[in-house]
Amino acid sequence: MIKIHGEFHMIVERKYNHMKILWFANTPCGASSRLLGKGYTKGGWLSTLEQFLVNAEGIELSVAFYWVKKLEPFEERGITYYPVLPSRGGSKFARILARHTDRNDEPTELKRLMEVVKTVQPDLIHIHGTEENYGLIQKTVDVPVVVSLQGVLSAISQKYFSGIPKSVLSKGESFKDKLLGSTISYQHRNIARNAIRERRIMAMTKNIIGRTIWDQQVSRLLAPDSVYHEVQELMRPHFFKAHWKKLAYGQTYRIVSTLGPGVYKGLEVVIQAAQLLSEHTDLTFEWHIAGLDEQSDLVQTTHRWLKIGIKDIPIVYRGSLDQETLTHLLVSSDVYCQTSHIENSPNSLCEAMLIGLPCVASAVGGTSSLLQNAKEGLLVQDGDQFALAGAIKALYSDIKLAVTYGTAARNRALKRHKPEDVLQTVLELYHSLA
Repeated sequence: MIKIHGEFHMIVERKYNHMKILWFANTPCGASSRLLGKGYTKGGWLSTLEQFLVNAEGIELSVAFYWVKKLEPFEERGITYYPVLPSRGGSKFARILARHTDRNDEPTELKRLMEVVKTVQPDLIHIHGTEENYGLIQKTVDVPVVVSLQGVLSAISQKYFSGIPKSVLSKGESFKDKLLGSTISYQHRNIARNAIRERRIMAMTKNIIGRTIWDQQVSRLLAPDSVYHEVQELMRPHFFKAHWKKLAYGQTYRIVSTLGPGVYKGLEVVIQAAQLLSEHTDLTFEWHIAGLDEQSDLVQTTHRWLKIGIKDIPIVYRGSLDQETLTHLLVSSDVYCQTSHIENSPNSLCEAMLIGLPCVASAVGGTSSLLQNAKEGLLVQDGDQFALAGAIKALYSDIKLAVTYGTAARNRALKRHKPEDVLQTVLELYHSLA
């Protein structure tokens, strides 16, 4: 492996024939900084894979994604990007109005997606995720298609209110949010509706990429006629270079979690576990939450529901962090906790493992495929604040055990996400399918 400007650059020994690859993705990938600002952090692993592919000999990569305003195709860093205007795009008023209607926009949008396919004329189409309607083009295209599983909506929709009742969240919805169609109730309704479409997509899919046993099991159920391919994800370079090396804890034990705005991410479990640690131990700690701001509706509503004040427990809401700040936070912390009620392969857990930070995670979805319990970290029952608090105390009480877990987790993650191997697997898959 050769480092260039602090990033990874790889030499793949095998030579391949020239291929035109078309991605359909939920974000602009490597063009996110250009379109959304440098602070945008979602989908970073796709940007990493994107750059590795474009540097590989014989790969011509194009990326299509939905964009709310009309924007012409553009080229950046050797990749051609195709922004696709969704039928509900255009003016802000039109987008808000569309959220309150159930009209079927698939024919219009599929026509626009097919225009990109005709322009690119790819040898292979790779669809990242089943959340959007990209997978429906499989009915029309005459080139091979492979679909990567990301968040499985069919499972998320069932687990959405596992931690916080819908009735509680509905009470916190403002009239403005209802008018804008940005409430949690709307988000769940949208996920549930798209989950129905997801099952249509998976039923017609012939090739599926996953990373965990859970991914494989779900695909065998919802896409029984497909061939399952295991391909791990590339992590961002920052997380390979950082290394947790503590041999002793400081005066304040630092716990860290990365939580998004999704209700199913388990914020209520974090708050309840923090209260238990405060009331039943003499542990001096801070629990840092990356990805959520103290003023967010979810944070405010959850604290009110639990009747636990934000200032009553040592939780620090850090908001959205860039990868450099997040990496520093992880390295300077003492334990990482993943509390989601459903995940297929959480990148945040993989990043913590890469750094070697001792981890506690809820045993949901594909988490057990990533982290081996009592060897590489601790798995706890979903939604169990007592088990979570107990696991944290156990690692605090035995730093040698924590170091052992962290070291084993790092070794596992370094092997799983080794850039050369991941890229080689992707290239071999592309060429075998095309």
